[in-house]
Amino acid sequence: MQTLPDHIAPNGATPALVDRGGVLRGASAIRVDRLGSHYKLAVTLPPLFEVDARVVVSRLIRAKRQGLRMPYPLLSIDQSLCGPAVVDGSGQSGSLLAVRGLFPNVAIREGYWLSIEDSDGQHYLHNVGANVVADGNGRAVLSVEDTMLRRPFADGCRVHLARPMIEGLVDGDEFAWGLAVDHRSEIQFTIEEAA
Repeated sequence: MQTLPDHIAPNGATPALVDRGGVLRGASAIRVDRLGSHYKLAVTLPPLFEVDARVVVSRLIRAKRQGLRMPYPLLSIDQSLCGPAVVDGSGQSGSLLAVRGLFPNVAIREGYWLSIEDSDGQHYLHNVGANVVADGNGRAVLSVEDTMLRRPFADGCRVHLARPMIEGLVDGDEFAWGLAVDHRSEIQFTIEEAA
C-alpha cells in the first residue's frame, strides 16, 4: 500500500459515489440496492517542484498495482472533537454502525466522513447520513446507508473520524503527469475504492 509524502496535499478534489444499485423500470420504477457501492476521488495536486514530483510519480505508478491510501479532504470541518471511536460489536451489517469510544455527548453531524479500518488495515470510506449525539458512555449508532457496510467488521475495529482515509487503486488505463520548463509538474489522478 502506497501513501503520499506527509507534506503533499491536494489543492482540489472531486469525490464521486460509485452506485452499484439501480432502478428497474417497467409499469413503474423500483429502486434496487445492492452491496458494493463505494467512493472514488479525483485529485489535483498543486504544481510540484522536481524533487517532490519525482517521489509522488514513483508512488502513484506503484499504487496502480499496490493501492493508495490517503486522507479524505475535510476542508475546514474539524471532526477531531468526536473522539477515538471503535466498532461496538461484531457482525454488524446493513446501514447502521454501532460505535463506542466517542467523547460523551458529542454530536456527530450529518455529512461527516469516516473510515472504518478492518483487522487487516484496509479502510472503507463512509458518509454519516443523520445527526446523532453520543450517549454519556460515548456510544452511538451511525447511519451509513450511503454505501452500507461492505463487510462484517470485528468488534474494536478503529473508526477514523478525525482523519478518515480513502483507500483503493489509482484508476484508469494510464497515468500521466505534466512536465514544464520551470521544473514543476502538474499531477492529477483518481483513486477508487477497491473493496
